[in-house]
Amino acid sequence: MSTERPTKSVLVFQCDACFDTREFSKADGDPVGDYHACWNVLRGEGWTIDKSEHRCDDCTLIAKADRERRV
Repeated sequence: MSTERPTKSVLVFQCDACFDTREFSKADGDPVGDYHACWNVLRGEGWTIDKSEHRCDDCTLIAKADRERRV
């Protein structure tokens, strides 16, 4: 899930599994107006989307391990 805070020039992504957040700020030079650019940064850090559910890198690894155990 992502939340835009235009008054603060902030774009926040939240993991739908553990609720950890990753914040992009215009003050830090992040491209907060470009969702896809920010998402590409997260994807590089290991975040994923599964059935429209955003997952941080840790929760992505847990979900992958769970899938592998079921096989």
